[in-house]
Formats: sequence, structure tokens, C-alpha cells
Amino acid sequence: GVKGGFSSTIYEVRELSVGGMPINDYMAKSEISSFYTLFARTNIRRHYLQTEVSYNISNYSIEFDETEWNPTALGHTRSSISTKIIGIEVPLFYGYHILKQGPYGLSFYMGPKAKFILTGLSNHVFEQSPYQAFEESIRPINFSLMMGLGINISRVFFDFSLEYGLHNISNGFTTVDLDDNRRTGDLIFDRRKNVFSFSLGFMF
Repeated sequence: GVKGGFSSTIYEVRELSVGGMPINDYMAKSEISSFYTLFARTNIRRHYLQTEVSYNISNYSIEFDETEWNPTALGHTRSSISTKIIGIEVPLFYGYHILKQGPYGLSFYMGPKAKFILTGLSNHVFEQSPYQAFEESIRPINFSLMMGLGINISRVFFDFSLEYGLHNISNGFTTVDLDDNRRTGDLIFDRRKNVFSFSLGFMF
């Protein structure tokens, strides 16, 4: 079958600091993300196994006052870090049909997911930054657990799912300051990915 949908990505921030200054007062902004999926399912009575290949675009941003990292800043100029992470996701789900009656069905599913990052397509923007340039090394493979509910009417179905990231997705940043000095560890943005998603699909 095929499906596509939208998701809301919320990062669980474990540590955020700029220039060695910890950022404690920040506002996370979940932005609409999207995905496009091919899947295959094997039904065994009320049980099923399902695997997928999904092209996923995750958008997220976080804002904080410039004074959080620059004590000499005037006013309340806002700094922000925006990320777009694109990857191929491959989950494996176990599902159970809670209800199967005529063309209608309700199922529960859960299982692990691996996301393979396409680093050449992903990007980051740091506005009101002390750096001339910066680059983040995202873990090339990220793992998470998913669970969800599926509702089907004949061959058309709707999925609602929750995803919980199992580890920090960042391997660290390399920064270049205004004097062209390169540093590692000057910018830290350690986070786990949690996602709520909705999809609409069709089973062949």
C-alpha cells in the first residue's frame, strides 16, 4: 500500500548552550513536517506484521533571548536555531486488529523504527548567532519506538501514531567564529526526537 501524512516534531532538549553559556529559558516551536510511504503487510488472522520505507522531512526550531548567551546584548533580540532533517525511515510493526467487521476495522500497532539521515539534503539556520558558520554532525542512523491506531474503511485507512526517540540525535557541532577560528563543543544542542503523526493511505 501507500500512505502520506503530516507530523509534529517535538524535540526533548537535554542540553543547550552557546559559547559555553547554558540556555535555560527557551521556546520550542514544533513545525509541520511531512512523509511519504510505501508499505507491505502480512496478515495472520487478527495479527499482522508490517514494514515500510518512508521519505521523511522533519522541521523544528527553538528560540531564546540573545541575552541568554550574550550578557552585553541590548533589548530582547531573539536568537533561533531552525533545523530541517531529511531521511529514509524503515520501521517494523506488529499489529493487532481490535475490530474487524465488514469493511470497517480498528487496529493497534507498535514497533521499532530506524531513520537513515540524508545529510546532503538536511540543513540548519542559526539567526542572531555569534558564529560566522557552523555545521552539525547528525547521527547517521537514529532509532525510535512507535505505537499507534489505524482505522480502515475498506481499503482506505487513517493512522494516528506517537514516536519516542531512544537517544540523542546530535554528534556535536563545529563552529567558525568571526575571527575564522574553528571549534568543537562551543555550541551544544543535544536532543531526542518525539513525533505525533497523522496519515491517510490506501491498501492495494
